[in-house]
Amino acid sequence: MTAKTQKVYNGLTEHVSSSDERDRIRRSLYRTDASAIGSVAPAWREHWTDAELLQYQTDGYLAMDGLLTPEQLELAKTALTDLAWRRVWNEHVGVQEEPHFSNGGTDDRLADPELRIRKLWLFCQADKRLGSLADSPRLIPLLEQLIGRGPRMVQDMALLKPPFVGAEKPWHQDTAYFDYTPLGGVIGVWIALDEATVENGCMQVIPGSHLDGPAQHYHVRDCQLPDRKVAVERAVVVPLKPGGAMFFSGLTHHGTPPNTSADRRRALQFHYAAANCSKMTIQEHGQWFDDGGAYAGCRDWDLAAGMSRAKIAI
Repeated sequence: MTAKTQKVYNGLTEHVSSSDERDRIRRSLYRTDASAIGSVAPAWREHWTDAELLQYQTDGYLAMDGLLTPEQLELAKTALTDLAWRRVWNEHVGVQEEPHFSNGGTDDRLADPELRIRKLWLFCQADKRLGSLADSPRLIPLLEQLIGRGPRMVQDMALLKPPFVGAEKPWHQDTAYFDYTPLGGVIGVWIALDEATVENGCMQVIPGSHLDGPAQHYHVRDCQLPDRKVAVERAVVVPLKPGGAMFFSGLTHHGTPPNTSADRRRALQFHYAAANCSKMTIQEHGQWFDDGGAYAGCRDWDLAAGMSRAKIAI
């Protein structure tokens, strides 16, 4: 008997929304202006203040402009272009085309092949320039204030939301994807390489949502929180200047709307696990993400024997 191959869900959005659905999503599930704006420290500092550390505990995120120097910013953009054109590469690097194009769509405004890419990942070992940013001395001390000394990077990716056709990343918690416990020991660092605005799909978060613990996720447009469970009225937008960054708990509800603007929105995203984090099995992960005994998380696409994936009625 052939053993069933077990896959890990890689978080790749494949859904292509119609223009009507994109408009509905933007208007009903996200803020469309900056009337509810999150707090962003205006310049890089070596340490968070006591008030900011309290904010992280209360709100589940912090943001700071100027994390990358101008030189680091240009280095990052050049490195991503080299990866996009495969001038730097190895067999482990992952690349995803924007679903609009991978599903046969076209757009004459996006002739540059680099603008067809949605996501790159596992590149830090292939490109030392990007690897140096993940363990930058400007970043690590800020990270250690939030999750303690000795954090381990457990994911590296670039999120290259193209203009006009860039798909939504629905509301979710990152711990639905990661197999580390304690859940609060996982933290994401999202670094803007272009100006991240409400119009081109900057991060939106729901302050305090991390305090509610793990939530059920289902496969609808992606692995996501149910739309009806998103507390849109509490959401804030977190616009960032190029080089700015948002630090957020893996339990914080966050998402990015479709990019219907003419501006690209590139970002680096690194995830770190605290030194005291240990790995879980899919069964243990399912104890956190459960819907009546069915798995309501984002980890394994083909689930281990005896488990079934939770489904949601649309």
